[in-house]
Amino acid sequence: MNKIYTGILLLAVGSFLNAQQLKKENITGFWKLKESGFYENKKKVVKDFDNCRLMRNYSIRDDGFAIYNYVEGSSGNCTPSEPRLSFWRIVDDRIQFYVEGQILEEVNVAFNKDKTVTFSTYRPEHTKVDGDALAEKIINTVHYDILEKKY
Repeated sequence: MNKIYTGILLLAVGSFLNAQQLKKENITGFWKLKESGFYENKKKVVKDFDNCRLMRNYSIRDDGFAIYNYVEGSSGNCTPSEPRLSFWRIVDDRIQFYVEGQILEEVNVAFNKDKTVTFSTYRPEHTKVDGDALAEKIINTVHYDILEKKY
């Protein structure tokens, strides 16, 4: 029985040591969108993006500022939005993008084996919408972006 507990302990310690912690130096840089989508019934649904939308990016600076560039449209007719300038901070395993104390976006962060990073919607709890199942589903949908570090 002690061997079982020792094995579980070794697995837990090994997992902890191999996990990459969210640190400032691991997340700063210029990150370009590689893939985006959402999870439905615990399955990943990839959005079909063209080159315009794939120009979306985050510039996460080590001085605490972040710039998010959002691009819509289709190839040949790209429409960039006004860049969103905010501050950012690390809270546990997620990033908060905020301005004047108001959180604009909060994402869980996961580092991938291919040296990309996944930002996924942070949902601390399920939001109930009485009488509107579709609205409840939309509000609770977890979206993800896979970002590739360019520099």
